[in-house]
Amino acid sequence: LFASCSLPLAYSWIVYFISHAHDGVVWWNGEASPVAHAVAWCASFSSFFLLYPSVFNLKEVAAVERPRLHLWETGVIRITRHPQMVGQLLWSAAHLSMVGSSFTALTMALLV
Repeated sequence: LFASCSLPLAYSWIVYFISHAHDGVVWWNGEASPVAHAVAWCASFSSFFLLYPSVFNLKEVAAVERPRLHLWETGVIRITRHPQMVGQLLWSAAHLSMVGSSFTALTMALLV
């Protein structure tokens, strides 16, 4: 029931962000630089290892199946206390480094 409401809402917010990412005051645009693109892509990719630190199966993330393997005692929780927050910060910083507009900065600040 929750997914039937939240998934369309999330989709609409993602479409809104993509269509308005360059709105506002543009401070920089890292999309033209291949080095900035590669660094942002690697940071964004590595952030997903922190966003879901205790599960590996996508069905477990979507709460379809019960988690079987936890990394709380031996994994990323031993390094950072709040891995999802660190992952969100990393993801937001990677996206903000590519599109440095005031709209993107506000959106990333609200996500964190």
